[in-house]
This record gives sequence, C-alpha cells and structure tokens, in this order.
Amino acid sequence: MVLGLAVAVASTATEHSLLIGVVALCAVLVAVGLPRLVGLVGARASSVVLLLTTAGLVAARMFKEGEPLLELVPFAAAGGFVMACLTPLVSAAARRQLTWWLSATSLGVLLLVSGFVLTGVSDARRPVIVAAVAIAVSAVVEVIMTRGRARSWLLPVTMVVGGIAGLVVELAVRDEMLVWAVLVGVLAAGIALALRQVLAQLPRIDEPVGSIATGAASLLVVGPVVLTLARVFLG
Repeated sequence: MVLGLAVAVASTATEHSLLIGVVALCAVLVAVGLPRLVGLVGARASSVVLLLTTAGLVAARMFKEGEPLLELVPFAAAGGFVMACLTPLVSAAARRQLTWWLSATSLGVLLLVSGFVLTGVSDARRPVIVAAVAIAVSAVVEVIMTRGRARSWLLPVTMVVGGIAGLVVELAVRDEMLVWAVLVGVLAAGIALALRQVLAQLPRIDEPVGSIATGAASLLVVGPVVLTLARVFLG
C-alpha cells in the first residue's frame, strides 16, 4: 500500500526523475527479495543480475528525455536476459537449479521492465496515478477479505473496488467521469492481486523480504497494461 501511494505521489511531479526513482526503488526491492522468495540456491547471483538490469533501465530512461521515452529500454532488457543466460556459466550455485534459476531470474527481469514501462506514460501520468491508487486499495481489500468465506469473492470485489478508486481519483484530479479511469483501476487492481496470490504460494512469503518484494512486484507488473490503455484512450 505504501509503495502504491508513493508511486501515485511521484506521478504528480512535473519531472520524470521522481517517478523513475520510485520505480527504481520498487525494482531494487524485487531484485533483492524475489530470488530469496523463490528459494533459489544461487539467490545472490540472481540478485546481482536483477540489480544490474535495474541500473541499465534507470540509465535508459534518464538519458532519454523526448519521445519515444522508452526507446532505450529494450536494450537494457536485452542486457538483463543475456546476463541471466550467461551467469550460470560462472556460478555453480545457479547451475544446481538451472531451470528454476533461469525461470525466476527471467521473471524478475520481466517485472523490472514492466515497471519501467510506467515511466513512459504521458498525459500528466494520470493513468499511473489511477493504477497506483487502485493497487494500494486492492492491498487493503486483500487484507480484509483474506480469511473466511469472503475469500472466494476476493478477486471480483477487489476489481470493483479498484474501478471505484480509479473513478474517484479521476474525479479528484480532473473533475470528470471517464470510462478509461474505471478500466485502468479494475485491471490494475485485478492483475496486482493475481500476482500477489501466485507469489503467496512460494516458500518464504512470510519473511519480510519476501512480502515486501511481492508488494513491489504487484506494482511493477501492471506497467504494460497501463501504458496500453493510456495510449488507446488518451493518445
């Protein structure tokens, strides 16, 4: 919830650097926590790959000020995947769980890239604000409904609440009732919840580093959806 609100606040700034910084913080939390959450033997090597990928993504965004904002991001992403493939050649720990290690590290790279896609949203970044608030609200709903019979209704209720949150944010920012805000809120809340529920099945979810990484990952994963909806409805 805290990270979601931080992304929402950073999105209100006129400079891209603040949002890039908050997304980078989320990426670092995922880079450090995801390999441990998954239970990799070579967790340190995986974290190094993900941290270097984060540094490349930050550089790709900071050095590109005009459109297309994400022009250099694919190069950083490619570098991350190449490092993930080459690391087992020099890391015995990574080779012990080669398939699992490559899968988890590649998932991490994918999450990092998805998060930095959020920094490519224009139009005052209103869709990012809507998505971040919807995800923060969805985390609260998940805590409230995680036990008992209400759990079976968790996904639909979360998506409805996310849509309402998106609508409220858009009314507060622009005093307009627009369909795209509801759609962004519904999808962002639903996707974030789905990822958190999947990662909650992993062995170390109860450890602080695992739960923090899960929360950060649920923010990053919605990037492509938010950018797509922003381009479709806002141009």
